[in-house]
Amino acid sequence: MEEMIPCSVKDQETFRRVWQRVMAGRDEAQCPIETMQGDLSCQRLEELIRQHGGLMPDAPVQEETPQPEGWQSPQEPPQDDTPAPEPPAQESPAQPDSLPEPNGPGCSGDLPPLWEQPSPAGDRTARLRHQVMEALEGWQFYRHLARRARGSDARVLNNLAGELHRQARKLSAAYFLLTGLRYWPSELLTTPAIASYWGALRLRHQAEQRQETAFRIAADDWDDPALLELHTELIDGCQRRCRQLRTLLEQDLA
Repeated sequence: MEEMIPCSVKDQETFRRVWQRVMAGRDEAQCPIETMQGDLSCQRLEELIRQHGGLMPDAPVQEETPQPEGWQSPQEPPQDDTPAPEPPAQESPAQPDSLPEPNGPGCSGDLPPLWEQPSPAGDRTARLRHQVMEALEGWQFYRHLARRARGSDARVLNNLAGELHRQARKLSAAYFLLTGLRYWPSELLTTPAIASYWGALRLRHQAEQRQETAFRIAADDWDDPALLELHTELIDGCQRRCRQLRTLLEQDLA
């Protein structure tokens, strides 16, 4: 049993094992214990330990566990020396193309810049459509205003509504002759807001004056004799309706 082993013998065996591990490759005969016969005293063993740098550990040395034959220590997986792929370069966001300068290289002398207002020649058809719509709106306004009037005032307003309806038809026919397309947006008409009778007469008088000015500007742009004659007729109609509206106000205010 372990407690029956003399202390000196146990320490000698431990010393011998430590010596073999530390002094690997040397002859075992050089071990100080091997050169001495018999058991060593504890004092002598401590002297040998101090002479050889304290080979005795404070705790018992744990021997290596013998491995079975054919066993190989696990090897670490080989390191891949292939460099990691670099992240793709971030592309700067594309900047929107700026408009060319009016006199820059991107501006052609044959075409006007994109931000320039369309020429009068290219705006004639749109202007005709606008005139048709204004005539229909005036027709709708006079019709509803006549329902709020009585006697001769109602008859005058109904006549004015008929004039604007005929005016819209003439303008629509001119548009068709120019473009080959029919334009009659009567489905877009809405019920006009009429707050007061006298206020409505005043609003309509101002609208007739604005249309007269627009017809004069358009007449200067047309080279077609038929369109010039039409716009001259429309200017006269605006002036006549303005006189009739003023007459209605004079009669009612008296």
